[in-house]
Parts: sequence; C-alpha cells; structure tokens
Amino acid sequence: MKRKIIVVNVDFFDELSLHGESMGPEDVETLIKQCKENGMDRITWRAAGWGVAGYPTKVISTSESVNLTDFALVASRLPENERNHYEENCGKPRPETSLQRTLKRMDPIATAKAACKRHGIEFYIWIDVIDERNSVFLNNHPECQVMGRDGKTPWPGLRSYANAAAVENELELVDELLGYSPDGLYLSLSCHSRHLEFPEPDDWFGFEEPIAEAYKKETGKSLFDISTQEEYDIWHRIKGDFFTEFLSKVKRRADAKKARVMVGTQFGKTTNLTCPYFEGDVKFRFETQWKRWVDEGLADALVLADYEWPWDRVPTWIPKGFNPPAGKQVADICAPEYVEYIDGRVEALIFSSWLSAYAQHHNGASAADLEGAMRMRAQTLLDTGLDGICLHEAHTFEYYDGFATIAEMRANLDKASKG
Repeated sequence: MKRKIIVVNVDFFDELSLHGESMGPEDVETLIKQCKENGMDRITWRAAGWGVAGYPTKVISTSESVNLTDFALVASRLPENERNHYEENCGKPRPETSLQRTLKRMDPIATAKAACKRHGIEFYIWIDVIDERNSVFLNNHPECQVMGRDGKTPWPGLRSYANAAAVENELELVDELLGYSPDGLYLSLSCHSRHLEFPEPDDWFGFEEPIAEAYKKETGKSLFDISTQEEYDIWHRIKGDFFTEFLSKVKRRADAKKARVMVGTQFGKTTNLTCPYFEGDVKFRFETQWKRWVDEGLADALVLADYEWPWDRVPTWIPKGFNPPAGKQVADICAPEYVEYIDGRVEALIFSSWLSAYAQHHNGASAADLEGAMRMRAQTLLDTGLDGICLHEAHTFEYYDGFATIAEMRANLDKASKG
C-alpha cells in the first residue's frame, strides 16, 4: 500500500488569534516544525480571509482598504444585532490590527514557504474561490458577483465565473500568488457568506447574463422560464462549464510555474451553497465536473467533500440524497466511486471537516472526542483506498493540544502501509 498523504490547512487568520498583538517568523517556525515532527507531508497556507489579503498585495483588498469601504450589501443580510455593529463601524478608520502589525514584521507567505523548505514539507497556497464577502473589488463591481433571478440582486462576496471581468481579476490574484513559487495551489470551497441571511427560495441565484445567453443558445428558451428537472440540470451544467473554464486557466498558469493544483470538490452531482449555514436549503449550486477535471488534466489532486461534513449526518446531505446505513458515514459510501474512477491519475484526498466540533464534544458529532474522530478518519483512508486526508485545521490542534492525534494517525497509517 502506498504511503498516505497527510495535509493540514493553516488558516493564517485564525493563527493570528493565537499570538496576541502580532505574529512573527518565530511563531511560523514553531508551527511548521510541529507539523513536520507530527507526520504531516504538506501544508496549505491561507492567502486571504473573506477576500482580505494576509500578505503584501497589489491585487486584492487590504485591511486598510476594507476599513474605508461601505459594504452595504453585506450589512443588509446580517442578523439585526450584527448589522447594527457592522453599520456603526463600516467605512470608518480603525485602530491598527494584529494583521497590520504582523505584516510589518514579515511576509507570512514567504516566511511560511521558507520554513517548509527547511523542514521538508510541501508548501501550497490556499485560495478561496467563493469566499470573498469583504472583497473591495466585488463590492465596487456588483455585476461581477453571482446574480439573483431578478437580474439585479447579487450574492455578496460570491464571484461569478461566468463574468469575464471577475475571472480576469481572480487570475491576477493567481498570478500574484504563483510569484511565490509554491509547490502548489489549493482552490478551497470555504464560503463564510453562507452565514448571511438569504430568505430567497432554493436555486434563486445564478442568473448572470452570460449564463442566460448560454442557456438560450443551447435550448432556444429563456433561462427565466426554467421549470423541469431537465432544464435545471442544463442550467447547473452551464454554471459548471464556466467554473471548469476558469479552472483550466488556473492550471495553465500553474503548469508554467511548475506548481500543482489541488481542487476542492463537494460530493455529489452539484456544489451546493446552503443557507442557513450548513442546512438543507440550497440557494445556489453548480455542476461539479470532477470527472472532466481528471480526464482533461485540470487538477493534480481533488479534495473530496471539501468544506462538507463527510463523517457526520448533517442537513446538507439531504438535498444530495445521501443517507448512509448504520455504522457508515458519507465518507465511507461516497469515496470509493472517486477512487475507482480516478484510478491513480490524480491524488484523491478527503476533507476532514471541523475537528473542533469533536474537541468541544459538540452534540451530533460522530465521535466523542478528537482522538476518536482522527481514528475514524484513518480507518476510512484504509478502507476506501483514498490517497490521503486534508486536515482542517492547524489551529484546532494547537488550541486543543491535539498534535499527538496526528502523530498517532501517521503511525497507524504507516504501519498499515507496511503490513
């Protein structure tokens, strides 16, 4: 059996919360050293949080630019208590933040990459492709966001890959980050805008003009008149086509820099954005064209169940029709199809979901504690033939003193691979 890959996501913005006034190179060194000593092979380092750069940028929002921008579209969808606080502070200069103080001390991406090189860990840069609710660019260009059925209501912070200007702007970010010469990029499906309120019905978003034009050209009908399941399937596929075209452009750029591309991939036919957060109401979705990504060489790795809960019975699985038998989880019943189809052509990794839920003994978690959750995940890797796991996130293991659980996973997986 081939050695299993252990990846850990490092959310730089969560890391800041652990380090008081600011974070420095010595903190990054300590973290990367811990990752190496406890058996991790690769880290993904978050470049931006909610569309705000965590590194010196010439392309996307900075904390300074966000502080001076009025995000009325976001504020209008916040719960009342949060909205009042947001509106009181939005567009006003604020005291220096830990992010700003940290950026005076180091370039976090360059520092993390150098530390990974010293310790022999692969370094990937994590890019949020649908998680930009504080993006100044998208705020100033609402037409570049996913649009509602009325043709004028945008989903705040959700970039439309059917919009040429939105794609061009995102590719500028890709080019800037590839300038760091990482081992790879991780295109993540994190989406904090799902915390906002969307009273609209299911499938109300995804009506941008290029999508409507493509639908009309293919079917001869108006997108705004869709009603049958067949028509909905065509619509979801067209949205997926636009995302796949964007992915092909990212892959060409990454190949030119000898960087690999790891793509977040939800289980099932479509990538669903739900609201309320992680519930069963699907406000926007597009076809997940993972077989094309494999067949056309557009991805070097798929992170399956990316930002889903593959080891828990949660409402988001209901619209996808996944209901595992007793003693099994969605990860166990879904992963084998991907492993079989991929057949070694790309890495098949699986997203580990929010491990803090187990450390906190959260009601509904499928394991009683962090240790049990990690053992469950290791067993799934062995049973399904997956190539590895993408643990979310380093902050959990630091905050709950859980690095030993990763070391145990590494030892158990290595023992099985040699057995």
